Amino acid sequence: MGDRILEVNGINVEGESHSKVIELIKSNPNKLRMNLMSVPPKENERLDGESVSYCSEDEFELHKVDVTIPSMSQKEETGKIVVYYNVYIDGKFLCSHRYKAFHDLQVDLRNKFFQFEFPKFPGKWPFQLSQSQLEKRHKELEQWLIQVCSVAQLFNHFYIQDFLGLVNNDKNTEKADISSVGSKSEPDNADIKVILPDKSSVCVNIPTESYVKQLIEAICDKINITLENSRYFTVFKSSETDAFEVPLSLSEKPLELHVQNYNESGTLKFTFKKFIFSSKVENEIAEDSACLNILYQQAVEDLINKKFDTTGKEIELKRTQHISTQREFLEVVQSCPGYNTVVFPHCAYDSRKDGHVILAVSFQKISIQACSAEGEKQDQIKNFAWPSVSDYGSDGDIFHFTITKSSSERKISLTTPFANYMSQSFDRIRDSQKSDT
Repeated sequence: MGDRILEVNGINVEGESHSKVIELIKSNPNKLRMNLMSVPPKENERLDGESVSYCSEDEFELHKVDVTIPSMSQKEETGKIVVYYNVYIDGKFLCSHRYKAFHDLQVDLRNKFFQFEFPKFPGKWPFQLSQSQLEKRHKELEQWLIQVCSVAQLFNHFYIQDFLGLVNNDKNTEKADISSVGSKSEPDNADIKVILPDKSSVCVNIPTESYVKQLIEAICDKINITLENSRYFTVFKSSETDAFEVPLSLSEKPLELHVQNYNESGTLKFTFKKFIFSSKVENEIAEDSACLNILYQQAVEDLINKKFDTTGKEIELKRTQHISTQREFLEVVQSCPGYNTVVFPHCAYDSRKDGHVILAVSFQKISIQACSAEGEKQDQIKNFAWPSVSDYGSDGDIFHFTITKSSSERKISLTTPFANYMSQSFDRIRDSQKSDT
């Protein structure tokens, strides 16, 4: 039998480093009370590892490993839903583990490398975690794994190789084999977090291979929007480097996109918003309280961001900006110039050699305003009525539309990374106009 120290002077030291335990013992020279537990030899060997590492912290080497946990998955086990954390290296799936596997790994590592000062590990909870607590644990587990894997001696050890599924059964190996990364099947499903217009969020679980339509339907189901009304909403993406929100195309897979753009700071953000240009359509779906709530939230957010002109409407907006007067507030903002208008970032125009233009589209018209190459607005503005648009489309970074007047045609070509968004907007407006006739 072997003795293991559980407490020093009333302080739990399970999993703590050897140096931490010694520090506690020395902290009070006049008092020492230890709680010990006798452990059978086999269990003691499992806790201690094959041998104890006597490396000093100065001998540990740092190296770069792009390990992340971009998503969580849910599985039903013994009648209850459990959470798995999906681990990737270089954007490629490696393995999925429950919290307990992470906890067991950190205990084994602490006992093996007792002189190393390990990062803080997220503690256990005695009850079921809320969504926000799960997200907090998710980020903490990821930070812990990133820091541990950044140490070469730890990353190359059998414990971590085995945990990550880096195939190598030799416990004495000194180097991890990452050549097989990416050869494993992705998890069947994963959670994805989506922001609502009021900055709250919903988390939905969808199959890994889902397209945008499935994500939209899952969100609508979560917030009680009917399947029929789901077509008036979509998911937009933005990042810290580019705050302009762009709708996902129907051919994109949200989870795949999330993993591809993921890093430890989580720069890609998904937002659920309306994709509507017609006030008539808004008023029709606003009969549904769930739709009205999203429309109201987005109108408030657009007001805060000054996306429309409120001149002369300030008193009415202030009076109606309350959850109990959502319909009245919506009617007021619908009367504001610029409401339900998308103003795109400035871009190059094939007929303009010096400077750029700013394209703005609404249900009523298309506007092109001249600006400098840096985006500073100039006086020249051209407006086009929708009946004059005979053709439009996008090809890569080129968006074009044709204006027909009398017997003459004029093709306008814009070079922009938002060409697909422009084309989608034209589609939405045209569909709404057909419904109105």
